[in-house]
Amino acid sequence: MILLWEILLFLGGLTYLYFIGRILRGLNRLRRQPHRSLPDDELPSVSVVIAARDEESFIRRTIQAVQAQDYPPDRLEIIVVDDRSTDGTAAVVETLARADPRIRLLRQTSVPAGSSPKKGALETAVRAAAGDVIAATDADCRPPRGWARKLVSGLSGGAKMAIGQARFDIGAQPPLWQRMQALDFQSIGLCAAGLAADGFAFTGNGASLAFRRDFFQKAGGYAGVRQFISGDDELLLAKAATILGGVVAVTGEDAVVPTRAAESLRELWHQRARWGSKGLHYAWSRKLTLMGIFLFLLALATGPLLILMGAPWSWWLSAASLKVALDLTVFLCGVQLFGEVFTGWVFAVTEIIHAPAMVLFALAGHFSRFEWKGQRFRSRGEARGTA
Repeated sequence: MILLWEILLFLGGLTYLYFIGRILRGLNRLRRQPHRSLPDDELPSVSVVIAARDEESFIRRTIQAVQAQDYPPDRLEIIVVDDRSTDGTAAVVETLARADPRIRLLRQTSVPAGSSPKKGALETAVRAAAGDVIAATDADCRPPRGWARKLVSGLSGGAKMAIGQARFDIGAQPPLWQRMQALDFQSIGLCAAGLAADGFAFTGNGASLAFRRDFFQKAGGYAGVRQFISGDDELLLAKAATILGGVVAVTGEDAVVPTRAAESLRELWHQRARWGSKGLHYAWSRKLTLMGIFLFLLALATGPLLILMGAPWSWWLSAASLKVALDLTVFLCGVQLFGEVFTGWVFAVTEIIHAPAMVLFALAGHFSRFEWKGQRFRSRGEARGTA
């Protein structure tokens, strides 16, 4: 057993080193990349699409943030799809739509068995969209004023998809666990930007991305991946990533969208299990990389136990130190691109539990149920009753 652990630690460590190396190379490219912002006369029409289920408390401020975009009003429309809400979400949207003809409310009244509700809602929105570019955000987000222009400008070089960033809004004095989830979420965004810039687009966030409508149509929308509850962002990105230069990352403060954080540890567990539920559904090149990283984190998480059984502590300490050094380098390189602050002590605490937490979330996503929007799901989409 100890020999197997040593092999996993070594091979997984090489995979992690390769993975982080590509991220750092991409972040360095982004640092040297000139920022381009299209003038008004070159901006295409854009449709901002939002899938909303029971978002009465947040949808007004999200729509108002989109209305306030620094974008020609005659080339911007807002499409909200009410996904079977049981609260006043639709009423809020209807009230705003009466005062602004750019806002349209659509309704999703049913979801085919075995399909993702959110993907269905987004496909409904894209079919109805008039814009040449589709910009997506979530119903609990507040896109900054320059967000749409930033994403659309990113597509000007011929890319099919532009990915921005999302950050958890955790307030002024959050508890430690919320600081930790925000830091981990920030790391995911930085990794996504670096990988996209290095031609190895791996992940994105549905709170801040844009794609060409004709690409979505030619790719068949979510055909082939509708059965997976999660991945409206990453599994679509995977289609764009098959095209050379198909995915670009945009940087700067305007690319960062604040979004609602999990408000309890229970909600956090189900959120991360949902995010982990799609890991086995990537292309093989990415799947093998993820498997290597998973085995590395598994070896790190089980290391203290195996040391008690006679495993060499120096191996574990060297691997753990390598991970900390690589993760820290990503943060120090990445935060400058988005005008952010890095909190060292939160990073140090998060690193202590990061490996076992990521292993648990990945396993939970594939082998257990998770709750989302009042329903229970498994990774492949079948609802298992109400939450």
